[in-house]
Formats: sequence, structure tokens, C-alpha cells
Amino acid sequence: MNNIVYHGSDNGNLEIIRANISTHQKKCIYASENKVVAMLFMGKGMGDLDTVKLYDNEIPILVERREGLLEKIYNKPGYIYVLDATTFNHYEYLWEPEVISFEKALKPIKKVYYDNILNALIKEERNGNIKIYRYPNRPNYIPLDNSDLIDRYISFEKQGIEHAVDNLLEVYPEFKDKVLEKLLSK
Repeated sequence: MNNIVYHGSDNGNLEIIRANISTHQKKCIYASENKVVAMLFMGKGMGDLDTVKLYDNEIPILVERREGLLEKIYNKPGYIYVLDATTFNHYEYLWEPEVISFEKALKPIKKVYYDNILNALIKEERNGNIKIYRYPNRPNYIPLDNSDLIDRYISFEKQGIEHAVDNLLEVYPEFKDKVLEKLLSK
């Protein structure tokens, strides 16, 4: 593991990075050894409902699920907080490039400002550090109708993530019949 890790945020006023509960239902601080992966978390959207974040051969992949979302999420300023990696570890339930710390709070070593996240990501793509798929382009294993989200969000709900299915149906109301069918059949 490196001596430092990166934490992306849209908030530039963090003197301390505090632990929060996320989809893994654990109170922790997320980071990555890969700066570009952390950059993906500088923009705020609806997570998996807006984009697909993948990792292949140490290269992040960003897939836009609906037209215009990359501009909405990333066409704004963002911040990378550099943290001491000492308390961070990777666990098998995490996304490959993620590491977490169970510390309640950590003081950043430094903060790096990006005036436009999307422009920074495009620059990283030109340098071969990320692959970006703009809607409707995407890898062939991600369906154009985004129906891969149905089973994932039903699973989230069953894991105790409140309103996961409601959030899915708010963004993709066309999945209502399919979701109900799957919920009733199990």
C-alpha cells in the first residue's frame, strides 16, 4: 500500500474527514490509492443510478447511464483530500480500488482544488488514466435500458439500505412492473 490515499469531495471546507455510513452499512472513511478513482467521487449525483464506475487493469471506467449526466454531476469544482494511508485497508466486500479506515475522523495532509471536475477527468482520459463512455456508448455487458440496476437495488433493499427500490423507481419508473414481479416471486 502507498503512504497516501485520496478522498474525493465536492466540499472544499473539510478540515477533518469524518466517517459516514455508506452502502456497506459500516461507519468508515472511503478513499483510493488511485487519484482518478477518488476524482469520480468529487461530483454528487445518484450514484449507480447515474453512472457505472468500473475498474479494469488498474484503469477506472466511467459510464454515463443517461444523456447529460456527466455535465450535471462533474461540470463543477471539486476537491481531492490527500490522507495518510496508515489506517486504511482493502476488504473483499469493497470495490477493487477502494480502501477504508474505521477511524472516526482524519486530518488531511493536503487539499487539491479542481475548478472543473469534468475537464480534469477528460484530461486524465487523454493521458490514458481513465476510460469514459458517454451515453449511449457503453461496454456491451451493460444494457442500454439500465435494467442491470433492478436486481442490484432489490438486493440493496434486502441488505437494509432503506428506500433503495424507491430511489430506483424514482429515476427509472419504467422498471415498476419488473421490480414488483421480482419482489413478489421471492
